[in-house]
Amino acid sequence: MEHEKSAERRMWRFHLPRRFELASNLLKIEPSAGKGHGDDPQGRVSVAVVADRETTREALLEVIRGDPECLVVGHAESAEAGRRLLKEQSLRVLLVNLSLSGDVGNEPGLAFIRLSKRLRPDVGILSLKRDVDEHRLRAALDAGADACCMATTSQTRLLNAIKAVAEGATWLDPEISRILLHPARPTASAEPLSPRELEILRLVVDGYTNEEIAERLACAPATVKTHVHHLFRKMGVHDRVSAAVAALRGGLLV
Repeated sequence: MEHEKSAERRMWRFHLPRRFELASNLLKIEPSAGKGHGDDPQGRVSVAVVADRETTREALLEVIRGDPECLVVGHAESAEAGRRLLKEQSLRVLLVNLSLSGDVGNEPGLAFIRLSKRLRPDVGILSLKRDVDEHRLRAALDAGADACCMATTSQTRLLNAIKAVAEGATWLDPEISRILLHPARPTASAEPLSPRELEILRLVVDGYTNEEIAERLACAPATVKTHVHHLFRKMGVHDRVSAAVAALRGGLLV
């Protein structure tokens, strides 16, 4: 139990700015314009935590409260409850660790990140991940996360990430930097897509669901699902996000 608890207290970090340099085994991004430390008279970084797992939430709060340079200004167990935290004017960093249920790009955590960035663009967002998944990492960044941290990152590194994000900087965990800076190149499709599959792929890239595609093409959703399965197989991908990336990189929709 103690081992599990300590594992849940470990985390990670990242973002895509203008200038970065390699620092030991980490990628340190140069701060853009410092965000400062809020209105705390002691200059502490004001942090809020939104995590759906109680053990994770409590572990994060304990780590943050243990650093004299940080100040916890609130916490919540869901995206809905987390919205009230955005009203805290002194807030500088928001840690988000919410469910990954649902299709890539539509998880509750990503929706909350988008909302938070829209309502509070001045707040740095650190997304905490439970596993390394290139598509979800990119989705988190696209949603507006300024950093992404693994649950295996040390407490020291997590606190450094929080302070870096508060200053407008971004950090890449070594494993994440390898994934994001050196992505696997999509291989050319050995089997060309049919005109119908290309038509459906274009709609997939535009963000349409299978049901919406079926309605537009006047066919059954099951038929669309079969076409999507076939084009995924031909392209060597496993989800809609990677299919869209491969299509755009490979010029399939030009």
